[in-house]
Amino acid sequence: MVGLTISGLRGIIGEDLFANDILEIVYNFVDSAGINSCVIGRDTRSTSDMIHQVVISCLLSEGCNVEDLGVTSTPSVFRHVKKNDLDGGICITSSHNPKEWNGLKLIVRPGRIIKPEELRNKINKNNVFTGTKRELETCYYEDLIEFFGNERFHGLKVAMDLGGGAACEFVREIFVKLGCKVHIINDVSGSFNRIIDPTEDSLKSLSKLILDNQCDVGFAFDADVDRLVILNEKGEKIPPDFSLLSGIKYIEQKFGLKKAAISIDSSLSIINYLNKINCEIITTPVGEISVLEKIQSEGCQLGGEGSSGGFIYPDFNLCRDGILLALMVSKLVEMNGSVDNIFKDIEKFKQKRIKIKTDPNNFIFVKQEFEKMQDITLIDGIKISPNKDSWVLIRPSNTEKCIRLSVEAKNDNDASELIKKFENQINNIITNSSS
Repeated sequence: MVGLTISGLRGIIGEDLFANDILEIVYNFVDSAGINSCVIGRDTRSTSDMIHQVVISCLLSEGCNVEDLGVTSTPSVFRHVKKNDLDGGICITSSHNPKEWNGLKLIVRPGRIIKPEELRNKINKNNVFTGTKRELETCYYEDLIEFFGNERFHGLKVAMDLGGGAACEFVREIFVKLGCKVHIINDVSGSFNRIIDPTEDSLKSLSKLILDNQCDVGFAFDADVDRLVILNEKGEKIPPDFSLLSGIKYIEQKFGLKKAAISIDSSLSIINYLNKINCEIITTPVGEISVLEKIQSEGCQLGGEGSSGGFIYPDFNLCRDGILLALMVSKLVEMNGSVDNIFKDIEKFKQKRIKIKTDPNNFIFVKQEFEKMQDITLIDGIKISPNKDSWVLIRPSNTEKCIRLSVEAKNDNDASELIKKFENQINNIITNSSS
């Protein structure tokens, strides 16, 4: 069985994830978190309906009152828990993983993802079979329209690649109701014609759609609609950090911004902008749950991960929300005239990321060597700041047999030199430690 991580339960169905694994986790979830009321939703993978039946049967046997949203986005399930004050929620999805994968995201009050350590191994199966089930429409769609209701668009032309995911069920309607002209590809539920993770796909079809229809902006989503990639009017992908920066700019301009939580691998473009507007920065480890913990404990107005473009606005949702961010970006495009104009006052940097194939446990030797340096941060892995215009982040992977090396510098040449320098140093440290 694959274990529960900070992203939930994920695995390849029939290979390392089976029905018994699903049952065990759900029973554990109900028992550990005291779940009596629970909302569930699923993405469009072919195995999601099967898992949906397993999860419902388990919840009903435990006496839970279940609210079933059917095929919907992960953010809509989070929103439903938060708004209706439920004990918990379950998203049947493996998010941006390939279609052969599936899994669960487990949500607890007040609408946040559960931490692995909050699940106990002891399982008390009540099997009282007294649960109830209601099929409901999610409140999420109307809540989004209400959030932007006073800021209707005026014929903004938007192109979208829905990727065959849950976005196929509702996204067009939201944007049309708010006044956008929408052009869409890959809008057949469960038909995955590109890489599910839009950050890994070239998105050439979406780029062509933008150019052919002279659209103002383009958006691509993953299967459960919490991840977003933005394209400008020229059909060019913008860096993930600038997706997060879009959300930051929207909130700053509409409400003002005093405190934000951002992951340690976020761009200097974001850090410098936050400093310019006198916003206090709370630096977090990499990972959505780490960002959310700091948002809640430090009272931040927003947060996110630059590397994946993940944006969290806690007043609306306690998770990454691709549609919320896409609507914020659309409003900024309408106000500024183009995607590029949103960032015309932003200092630009270049990032590079590689994986060094090795046992992640070898990171201990790397850390021992580099922690002797000055200007380092140990919040997550080891972050080195050679100067004000660059950084290097070295982290052991939690999911792969590798050490992750990320760098940022003022230009492409400087970033390449940093990657080469630290890759060689890391390989030498590992070689010497094993000899």
